[in-house]
Amino acid sequence: MSAASLVTSAAPVLETERLILRGWCAEDFGPYSAMLADPETARFITRRGQPYRAAEAWAELAFFVGHWQLRGFGMFVVETRDTGSFLGRVGPIQPEGWPGIEIAWAVTPAARGQGYATEAAGAAAAWTFRAVRPKHLISVIHPDNGASQRVAMRLGERRTGETFAPFGEACDIWRLDA
Repeated sequence: MSAASLVTSAAPVLETERLILRGWCAEDFGPYSAMLADPETARFITRRGQPYRAAEAWAELAFFVGHWQLRGFGMFVVETRDTGSFLGRVGPIQPEGWPGIEIAWAVTPAARGQGYATEAAGAAAAWTFRAVRPKHLISVIHPDNGASQRVAMRLGERRTGETFAPFGEACDIWRLDA
């Protein structure tokens, strides 16, 4: 195995009917950078709500790898089982100052509307409840992000009535109990 293909060692591999969730490797940088350069994708998941330059995408990818090392859980890469195509990211995350362990997701524009986010988030949430054992998970969702609200509802999450402003704008906190 070359250094370029090393995968985040702390992350397990999860499989669903259509997807593989795995740790990050250097080859994920290109498709992840392209995903974050898309204005519609960036709108709800980047710090400024604007597309990221390559260096910002690299820093976020490095943050995800470090999160696994420091917390023992983190974002997975989502790819198709049949072709190995990069579809996005999903998983539990809790940066310092976050109101709880968040189950978060984002998929590429080509992957939207096919149930991938729900399938991946469901697998990641189930793993998190087994491996990390929190009493509940949260999702921090912008009030205008209807697509993520629908994913949260399919997962069984409910709005708590609380808000959190990670990047300046108030977002709704959704909750999923174990």
